[in-house]
Amino acid sequence: MAGKLSIIFAIAGTVIGPGLLSGKELVVFFSRFGLWSYLGIFCLLFFFYFLFKFLLGLSSKTVEKILSSRLFLLLNCVVYVIFSSAMFASLQESLRISTPFKIIVFFVIFALCSVVLKKGVKTFGRLSNFLVPISTIVFIFLLVANLKFDLSFSNAILPFPALFYSLLYCTLNASNSCVLVASLGQKLSQKEKARVAFFAALLLVLILFFANTVLLENQDSLTLAMPFLTILHSWQKTALELLIFLGSLTTLFSLVCNFHILLGKRKGFSLFFFSIILPFALSFAGFDFIVTFLEPVASAISLLLLAIMLKENFSNKALSKGGNL
Repeated sequence: MAGKLSIIFAIAGTVIGPGLLSGKELVVFFSRFGLWSYLGIFCLLFFFYFLFKFLLGLSSKTVEKILSSRLFLLLNCVVYVIFSSAMFASLQESLRISTPFKIIVFFVIFALCSVVLKKGVKTFGRLSNFLVPISTIVFIFLLVANLKFDLSFSNAILPFPALFYSLLYCTLNASNSCVLVASLGQKLSQKEKARVAFFAALLLVLILFFANTVLLENQDSLTLAMPFLTILHSWQKTALELLIFLGSLTTLFSLVCNFHILLGKRKGFSLFFFSIILPFALSFAGFDFIVTFLEPVASAISLLLLAIMLKENFSNKALSKGGNL
């Protein structure tokens, strides 16, 4: 049971990042659709479940074939750099410290990323087991403490954009760590994969539900770069800033770990450049700009990544059946 919980938290850790914790990602993909956003979040339970189950069920041969695709590698690199740059940008946005201290913090983060690059999945798993449960519990507490139970907000947008953006959100968050999730499912039985996928999806949907409700009850904050930092006050705001920092780290570590697996033998300076240096440079475009404009682009690219994975999975199964005849 402990092993399955570890995988559930590891999967959740790839999604619970600064975009969610700050509220900006929810505004872009859900809250701006009013009441219809709940339909998108409800559908996410199914989207995440089937996608996580699919990724956990990928065989090692299929993963190897996917990794050998140059197109998959190129597209995944683009998604990775955009998503990872949002992590660095959120750190710059949320840290209320002087520049010298920020430099020290980023050197520490670089060092931690380097450790994850060298140690791989096991190190990320240990970090997720510690950081994700704490971050999740504290974040839900902060959300519940700020609920007004006022559902009188307007709803003037058709459901179709909400459903489409819900699908984009699912593919974006799954594709940036697809190789990592696939590696986590190698030793699980089919029933265990289904259970892990369901509970990971359920955990994420519950968090999104409460977070979306708080945002809709505070419409004036929807235009801000980090809405929750405006909604919360006093010690709650300080606690959230710490959560955003921890969420940035867990998501960044998952991306670095995924990139470590993705590049395989193509390591060295290119691994460090694409996983740390380039995203850090892009982060200066600003957290608001990256989440509002670049992440939807990454979401569209993620649909292509999913199509490649589906194609390779079906072709591999067809070859296996042909070999057994």
